[in-house]
Amino acid sequence: MKRQKNLTIAAFLTVLMFGADVAKALEPIPQESGFSGYIRPGVGYIGVKSNMVARFLGVDVSEKKAGSLFDSPESKSSPFFLIPFSLEYTFADTRTQLFIGTEPTDLIRFDYSQQVGIKQEIGKFGTIQGGFLFNTIALKVWQDPYVAGYQDRVETDQKSNGGRLVWDRPFGTQLQVQYSYRKIDLGKETSGEILGLNREQRDLLDRNGNRHIGEILYRFDLTPKHRLTPTFRYTRNDLDGGAMAGDAVAFQFTYTFLGDPYTVIANVFFGYEDYDERNPIYNKYQTDDHIGLQASLYYKNPWGWRIFGSNPINFYVSGAFVDSDSNIDFYDQQAILATGGVLFRW
Repeated sequence: MKRQKNLTIAAFLTVLMFGADVAKALEPIPQESGFSGYIRPGVGYIGVKSNMVARFLGVDVSEKKAGSLFDSPESKSSPFFLIPFSLEYTFADTRTQLFIGTEPTDLIRFDYSQQVGIKQEIGKFGTIQGGFLFNTIALKVWQDPYVAGYQDRVETDQKSNGGRLVWDRPFGTQLQVQYSYRKIDLGKETSGEILGLNREQRDLLDRNGNRHIGEILYRFDLTPKHRLTPTFRYTRNDLDGGAMAGDAVAFQFTYTFLGDPYTVIANVFFGYEDYDERNPIYNKYQTDDHIGLQASLYYKNPWGWRIFGSNPINFYVSGAFVDSDSNIDFYDQQAILATGGVLFRW
């Protein structure tokens, strides 16, 4: 049986915003006890085409009125402001670290979550990290995305709490393996109600459920300054609605130039998703193809500027483009992004 493909743009936006951080190893645990961390304030401008996501961090990313169920979404653009951060405390004698902060990979998925957890260095076995993921600001989606014409769609919260395990650099290698679990919970789910679908058909569009993400990457140090990091990511969206549930695969290649005072990070990715059931609105299997490009430039200020005892301040600029082309125009998605800001690290 043919199966549908539909990996949403939200699954890639963390790479777009914070691609510089996605392919990094876990930060080494410091040799001395005490506090450490980073803060990365930045401003940006984003243009999005999407019929599914309503608002992220207070920024409207789609229109209240959908033009048509058979047309591609209109473009919506807006400035935004973010302050990702991480705060850690190290127990040097036991090689243990406690932390709380924002994971860049969550921001890519329109998920402004915090993580609180523990990191433990275990000799040649590598470093193990475990954390609890929780929402501080919920993502806004549409209660019924399929309201079209002159009637406004209504927003609802999408919360996603869960956990994450990471195994980094086992046995002296540059390998990293990661698993994340999220419980997806919408405040109110009414997909398809406006269309007069029966209960069984509406159930196929239910977006509540569970998400499992497995990721494996390996860092190849080509020279002391040049690194290539291929990444494979598998996502199981085990959602209650069979037309919303599916298996996603994504491949990402990250090139890093570690210069002084410049650092450059470039990402290219592509992916697809197979959904479990036929879409009851369009009565056909959806197929999407995805591609994205992202690049970031970091510049260490030559004046040695610091703040509150930080390392020398870094400035950064970043740009990105991602496109999802669907055989059902309503699900077409696209994003263009530009950001800039400052990185403080202690």
